Amino acid sequence: MDRFLATLNKLQDVFTTAGVSSKEIDLPQIVVVGAQSTGKSSVLENIAKQNFLPRGMGIVTRRPLVLQMIQATKEKEIRSVCCDTWAQFLHKGDQVFTDMDAIQKEIIDDTNRKCGVNKGISDDPIHLKLYSTKIPSLTLVDLPGLTKIPVGEQPRDIDQRIERLVRSYIVKENSIILAVSAGNVDIANSDALKLAKEVDPSGSRTIAVITKCDLMENTDESSAVLSGTSVDVKLGLIGVINRNNKQLAERTPIEKILALEEDFFLANYPGLADRMGTEYLTSQLCDILINHLKRCLPMLADKISQLQAHHREVLKDVGEEPTDPNQAMIMLLSHFTDSLSKSIDGKYTYTVLRPDPKASSPSKTGSKSRQKTENEVAMIEETTSAGAELFNVFQEECTNKLSMIPADRNLKNLKKVIRGTS
Repeated sequence: MDRFLATLNKLQDVFTTAGVSSKEIDLPQIVVVGAQSTGKSSVLENIAKQNFLPRGMGIVTRRPLVLQMIQATKEKEIRSVCCDTWAQFLHKGDQVFTDMDAIQKEIIDDTNRKCGVNKGISDDPIHLKLYSTKIPSLTLVDLPGLTKIPVGEQPRDIDQRIERLVRSYIVKENSIILAVSAGNVDIANSDALKLAKEVDPSGSRTIAVITKCDLMENTDESSAVLSGTSVDVKLGLIGVINRNNKQLAERTPIEKILALEEDFFLANYPGLADRMGTEYLTSQLCDILINHLKRCLPMLADKISQLQAHHREVLKDVGEEPTDPNQAMIMLLSHFTDSLSKSIDGKYTYTVLRPDPKASSPSKTGSKSRQKTENEVAMIEETTSAGAELFNVFQEECTNKLSMIPADRNLKNLKKVIRGTS
């Protein structure tokens, strides 16, 4: 799995750096979707076993976050950073972050740099690599939470903007949808599942997560929800427990929360306990992603080969890369000024198609298809300068039009007017 995932992570980084559009390459990925306050951030932090995501009122996640979790197994790397968990941002180069609060601050600061403070959203993703000995290798894309009401200086149509952004990710066939819904809200009203259903009607790309299961009433209805019988998703439905406000304020270790989560499901849903909880969710996501990668990589390799061949041709047309930047700039300026001067002087040439005056006219007795063929053949390529084209307009078009004007009669009328005013 690490080999496949390392390839995916590298591709994500390279395409982002090179500015390759997601329309050109549809990378396989797991996309996390959910409404505000459903506990989406808590799910990600529990999987990563670290507190590093921004929290607050309103829309906190305002840019896609590509979270590349990498299991640290090399002792040399662990010793070099002097801890078992560290992180790096793509936009920060080789800078290493070991303080989770500093990671949270950098996410907030980079979001504000791109989107403004408490304003709009952006589709420009933040890439974060999180290394740890405590986590499996797994890549997730966290998207802004679905909302209905703008806050502060946010645009009035912020809900539509977020939905468009979310759709642009989950509509892709190579995207696995992780739809997060709160357990204390009727699942029939889940915004995430509703949106997932629209782009994935069969549910073949969707896995559902129900958060805040400890706030659900333990009834037959809740058991039916957690068993997955009421939701048509092919990749399964998994319930988890979120940290409450007190646990967040006291910074209760995530390991303790996961132990409480396991005890809760064993006590309240013993028949479903082995298919519930963050640990099971993490395991399932790893299996889903690796199987998805195996299916997608061959097609992805073909697509990359096609793009590579195309860009090689483009580079071939551009020419060899100059070794001296100053010389390259002088050459570009010289070429531009030369082209501009030729255009002004009417010496800049381009190729056009013109009817061949020497070509014989199509036979009147011939068929329509025969006439069409002869008309097409009766065209020649001709290189014409812009100045010559302009001269042709004045020399031929204007002359022809002026010759049609009855000048003598107009001059007589003009003489009468002049005499009448004198």
